[in-house]
Amino acid sequence: MSHKKQLDMEVILTATAELVEEKGLENVTLLQVAEKLGVKSPSLYNHLSGLKELSTGLAKLSMSRLEEAIRNAAVGRSKDDALMQIALAYRNFAKENPELYKATLKFPAFKDDELREAGTAIVRILYQVMEPYHYSEEDTIHLVRGFRSALHGFVSLEEAGFFKAADIDMEKSYTRLVSGLISTLNTQGGA
Repeated sequence: MSHKKQLDMEVILTATAELVEEKGLENVTLLQVAEKLGVKSPSLYNHLSGLKELSTGLAKLSMSRLEEAIRNAAVGRSKDDALMQIALAYRNFAKENPELYKATLKFPAFKDDELREAGTAIVRILYQVMEPYHYSEEDTIHLVRGFRSALHGFVSLEEAGFFKAADIDMEKSYTRLVSGLISTLNTQGGA
């Protein structure tokens, strides 16, 4: 007895995410997704209009997984501890899902409202964690941008292999970076 796969966008995106991690973000085709799902590629068009919609969906999936990881890291924590746990979760996500992480970086290029909301959800968590520091709205924006930039910079350079030359603990380098950023929040003092 044959069991036909029930296709929906979630099933398609999950298969695509797996393929992306195997083959690389730029190397996945609709034909490969269809083959992975055991269907003919025209079947995919019942659920999406083409590769651009698939890319947008993948970016949404990536953003939502990253948001979930940092939200879970922040739950029950505040201020310094929350920021450190968010930073660790961020790096962990990027290390475990390097190709999906790359998909999160494509999101500003898309004009999709759901995708924009997924990206905004990540920033919203950081703003909430920053509230107890009592910075002005403008200062909070600058600090969140700097924090995200530092995390992204480190994980991107690490992924590209720039830190392999020195035989020094990578975890320690990362936690020292994050600790240094956090310490500036406490010494600058909010308005």
